[in-house]
Amino acid sequence: MPIEQIKDIVDYGVIGLLIFLSFITFAFAIERILFYRGIKVTDYSNKTALELDISKRLPTIASIGSNAPYIGLLGTVLAIIITFYIIGDQQDTINPGEIMNLC
Repeated sequence: MPIEQIKDIVDYGVIGLLIFLSFITFAFAIERILFYRGIKVTDYSNKTALELDISKRLPTIASIGSNAPYIGLLGTVLAIIITFYIIGDQQDTINPGEIMNLC
């Protein structure tokens, strides 16, 4: 598989995954806001049922939110690995001065 395809898979894969998780989080957050606006405490006979309904889907939102930085970090690490592979593959034709000027 050519390295350009691998770069595209890594770029679009990580960005696509982050967008997908953002969409899920946003949808769950909107659902929770609408639920909280319409909740009537008097409809519940005991406190446990109310607590279960209030905390529904919150662990999913928290899990996605806490793991999103690690997915971004995974994309960074994969991009660095690909960069080192390209440098190693083209070591005879790479001019170190060009690399330093790009930074």
